[in-house]
Amino acid sequence: MSSHVSCRLRAADRCPKEACRPEARLVSIVRGACAAILVGGLALGAAPVGAQTWRFDPAISIVETATSNVNLDPSNAKRSDLATQISPSLTFSEKGPRTHLEGGVSIPILVYARTGAENNRVYPSASVIGDVELVRNFFHVEGAIAVAQQFFDPFGARPADLSTATDNRYRTDTYRVSPYIQGVAPGNISYELRNNNVWTNLSGAPITANNSRYTEWTGNVANTTAQLGWLVNFDDTYVRFNDQSSIRTSLARFVPSYNVDPQLRLRASVGYESNEYTLTSSRGTIYGAGFEWHPTDRTSAVANYEHRFFGASYLVSFDHRTPLSIWNVSASRNITTYPQQIGTLPAGLNVAGFVNGLFVSSIPDPAARQQAVDEFMRQRGLPAVLSNPIVLYGQQILLQEQQNATAGLIGARNVIVFSIFNVRNQPIAGSGDTLPPILALGNDNRQTGGSLVWTHNIGAGIAMNASLTGFRTVANPPGEAHTNQAVVNLGISMQFTPLTTVSAGARYQVLVSDVSSDYTEVAAFVGLTHRFK
Repeated sequence: MSSHVSCRLRAADRCPKEACRPEARLVSIVRGACAAILVGGLALGAAPVGAQTWRFDPAISIVETATSNVNLDPSNAKRSDLATQISPSLTFSEKGPRTHLEGGVSIPILVYARTGAENNRVYPSASVIGDVELVRNFFHVEGAIAVAQQFFDPFGARPADLSTATDNRYRTDTYRVSPYIQGVAPGNISYELRNNNVWTNLSGAPITANNSRYTEWTGNVANTTAQLGWLVNFDDTYVRFNDQSSIRTSLARFVPSYNVDPQLRLRASVGYESNEYTLTSSRGTIYGAGFEWHPTDRTSAVANYEHRFFGASYLVSFDHRTPLSIWNVSASRNITTYPQQIGTLPAGLNVAGFVNGLFVSSIPDPAARQQAVDEFMRQRGLPAVLSNPIVLYGQQILLQEQQNATAGLIGARNVIVFSIFNVRNQPIAGSGDTLPPILALGNDNRQTGGSLVWTHNIGAGIAMNASLTGFRTVANPPGEAHTNQAVVNLGISMQFTPLTTVSAGARYQVLVSDVSSDYTEVAAFVGLTHRFK
């Protein structure tokens, strides 16, 4: 067995015996459900029940998958199996005079015919956010919960779905509570003060990994509506892992701006930063410039540059949509940490949110538009997410450079969704505890990849879909490790009744690596999804 973390470990090495028992997993799931109820209670506490509008969309799906390599082992050790996945789910939303709550919960249950003793699992996921206005037009409390399945090692396996087992998969539970005040003072001066408190817990990681938390204070006072505008802001962030002292980053800026016309705004910035890391600290002046350009309500371009202690920090993005397409290109360079990424980024590109942009012009009402998007995705067999780079676990500050591009095209019968990414991560020396050698490559590398999804509406509620996803991870010099992965899917879906969809298909996936075990897998699947109304 390879010494690299992506290789499979014995079941007893993955987690303590007690934690792996079914009842322990059930307790964990119940705990997450209770936390979700707490967020719901937060959103409901300030308004009469009769003033609220609720929407519930329960559903269940059952998928049978026959796989040639259930554990993604090398050719001489692979085993076939039949996996049954039962996934009850619920999406919901609430809107009251002073409350808002929306989210979704899914609990996929995996049962295996041959390898059940080692692979039977429950993989819960959830995304819930609620907000309550405690003092009208002034004081709010926002809460959020996210439960997601992640991949630990970018050089390891990233299976196409849950039906194949890997020790590279783990779960994150993230909880956020954010009290904030905001409003507009005389003279059209807007203000906001926010306190983000985020806790991230890890479960089932292939090696011991500490939970983390961060506390962030942000504030701004601004008047940007005048031709000569201004903004004053600050950001003070404490990041802490269980076994080390806090990592602190503090920034304060003054940002004058000039509105050339209603579409174009120019700005500059000057400020000061203080960084207190485990072994090093730095302080100094920061400065930069940028612009916002909105030539139409369908097009926007934003660019910001700032000189920081690590050199150039920038964010550039371009968005454009038409009635039949949506485009986005972005690039950035900045510092980040593991809990900050987990707390702000999804586990993949949200296809529903992306497709939502295609319907903005034709369906202005958000609730009606979301229903149309959900129905559209079901009819076309579109996946819920497209793969993103892996969020790297580390108790350090990472310098991250990334470039992303996404595009969606919609026609009478065809839909194409395309995304590519390139991310380079590099730890900043002295910024936190040094990782053990087994994780050194996983925290200092470049990830490149992309996905292409095509669906074709054959007619009468029948759609064909195909997708291609590829990843490449390469260690930064002087490292030489690399891993290449690819997944090809081909399927067909049919709307059997207005509430029931059946689907079938096949896939092929492959991994080739010099630090992890190579594998190939062929699978066929058939599934049914039913919504309850």
